Amino acid sequence: MTTTSTLIAQITAILGPAIGTNYSAASAANDAFEGYTFALVVRAARAAGATVTFEDNDGNATTSLLFRTSPGDIFSKKRAYTHALIELPDCPALEAHIGVKVSGKSKVLHECDVAVIERHEARICRTSRVHPRAGKVPIAIECKFYASTLQLGLARGYLGLAEELTKKNRLLVTNTTSETAAKMITYHDAGWEFDLSSPSSPKAADLEAKIKNVFRNYIATNKR
Repeated sequence: MTTTSTLIAQITAILGPAIGTNYSAASAANDAFEGYTFALVVRAARAAGATVTFEDNDGNATTSLLFRTSPGDIFSKKRAYTHALIELPDCPALEAHIGVKVSGKSKVLHECDVAVIERHEARICRTSRVHPRAGKVPIAIECKFYASTLQLGLARGYLGLAEELTKKNRLLVTNTTSETAAKMITYHDAGWEFDLSSPSSPKAADLEAKIKNVFRNYIATNKR
C-alpha cells in the first residue's frame, strides 16, 4: 500500500536530493499524492526537452518548495508558495502549480490540484490579482487518493469539472480504480489514469507518457 513516506521518497527521487518540500510523514496522503503527480509533470516536461527550475510567487529562485495543501489564489501573498518554471525549446514558458483556482467557461472558479499554466497568463494574474482562465491552462489534473474503490459520484463530478475547464488535456488521476468510472469517463472523451497504487506502478509511466505528449504537442504548435 502506498504511504505518505513512500510518496515523499518518490518526490525527492524525481525532483532531486537538493530539492526540499514542506511534506513530512505527518502530511496527509492526498497532499503528498498531489506533490507526486506534480513531480511526474516535472519529469515529463524534462523528458520533452524542458529546463525546469523552481520559483516562489515573487519570482525568486528556490530549492525549498512550499506547496499548497488547500485551494488558493495564484496571486496570494500569504505565503511564498512554489511553482515550477518550465522552459521548453523556443516556446513561450509555462508554470506548474499545485492547488490553484482557475476560472472556468462559466466564469466560476474551480480548484486544479495540479495545473500547467501559460507563464504570460500567470504573470498577468499575479500582477492584476485575477485568476487564470481555463483556456490558458494546457494541463489540468484532478488528484484523488482513496483507500477504497473510486466512487462513481466522484467521476461524475470530474466530468463536470473537465467540461468547465475546456476538457482538452484534463486528467483524473487516482491511486485506486473503477471499471464503471473508467467506462463513463472514456465515453465522455475525458482523460484519466487510474490505479497508481504505488510509485513503481506501470500506470505512473503511462501517466507520464500522456503528459509528455501534451508538452510535445505544445512545442509543435507554439515553437517560435
